[in-house]
Amino acid sequence: MAKEKERIQKTVNIQNRRASYEYQFLIKYTAGIMLTGTEIKAIREGNVNLGDGFCTFLNGELYLNQVNIAKFTEGTY
Repeated sequence: MAKEKERIQKTVNIQNRRASYEYQFLIKYTAGIMLTGTEIKAIREGNVNLGDGFCTFLNGELYLNQVNIAKFTEGTY
C-alpha cells in the first residue's frame, strides 16, 4: 500500500529552459494538465518536446500549443 501511495504522488515538473533563457517572462502560471495513461508514461521517460511550445488564453482557459509528447512504445491503448 505504501508503494502505491508513493507511486501516485510522483510528480513530473517540465520546464522549457531555452525559453526562459531567450525570453523574459512577465507572468508565470502553474497549471495542471489532463493526460491519458500512455502520455504520462512517455513524459516520465522524458519523451516530450517543448521547443516550439507556447500558451494562449481562449475564453478564460489556458491552452498549451505545439508541444510534442512522443508515443509510449510499450503502450497498448
